[in-house]
Amino acid sequence: MFFLELIITGVLLLSLPAARSFSGFSFITILFTSVSAVCVTGLSVVSIGEYYSKFGQIVILILVQLGGIGYMLVSTSITLLFVKIALKDRRIMI
Repeated sequence: MFFLELIITGVLLLSLPAARSFSGFSFITILFTSVSAVCVTGLSVVSIGEYYSKFGQIVILILVQLGGIGYMLVSTSITLLFVKIALKDRRIMI
């Protein structure tokens, strides 16, 4: 459910006129970019630097962080801080 909400939020933010460098709009392109960013695959059908403005690029960066690497980092940190885990298991997690 978290991924779906994140993808929908990404599509909405990338659909804003401020997120694109020009007035062209392709819903499929924006949807694909959002899903790709959240799933951390790094695929894109357009050049991110040319199609999206700085605001759009920042949105994509945030989607990548929250989608994969950031999500794992936060969940691991919370587990290490609040759950009693043996030292041996902590070494494996780090």
